[in-house]
Amino acid sequence: MLHHTVLMPLAQMNTSVGGAGGTAPAPAPEATAVTTAVPAAVSTAPAGGATTSASQPGLAPPASNPPSTGFNFTTFVPIILMFVLLYFFLFRGQRKEEKKRKEMINELKKGDRVMTIGGMIARVVSIDGDEVVLKIDESANVKATYTKKSIQEVLDRDDKK
Repeated sequence: MLHHTVLMPLAQMNTSVGGAGGTAPAPAPEATAVTTAVPAAVSTAPAGGATTSASQPGLAPPASNPPSTGFNFTTFVPIILMFVLLYFFLFRGQRKEEKKRKEMINELKKGDRVMTIGGMIARVVSIDGDEVVLKIDESANVKATYTKKSIQEVLDRDDKK
């Protein structure tokens, strides 16, 4: 059979044990433990002496400060601060790099010496929409077509146009 501990305040203890009128009961501790059986009857402490939870094995001592049930914003401040720092270190840096890369690809022109994502170095022959024709070998006149997204870096610009 399971037993639950119910702590009863002193004011309720006086009215339930001693009654409303007559002589006042003996001074009792601040809270008295009352044991209740789960499915069946309620067993209370004897009326002659008050027992505390410390004298009964398995019962928890009364809480001195009850937990507050209200919303406490200060507990969420560190979590919010972590998310702000995460944004600045991860997402903002990536967006800045992506903006620089798009700007570099938009300024791409004929004659620029570029390096692809694969590491191949070539010169830009022509640009048609999203495609770039690169001259890989000058002597054999080898050309290949790539997308603009595959250009990783512009090594040097050919200003003689």
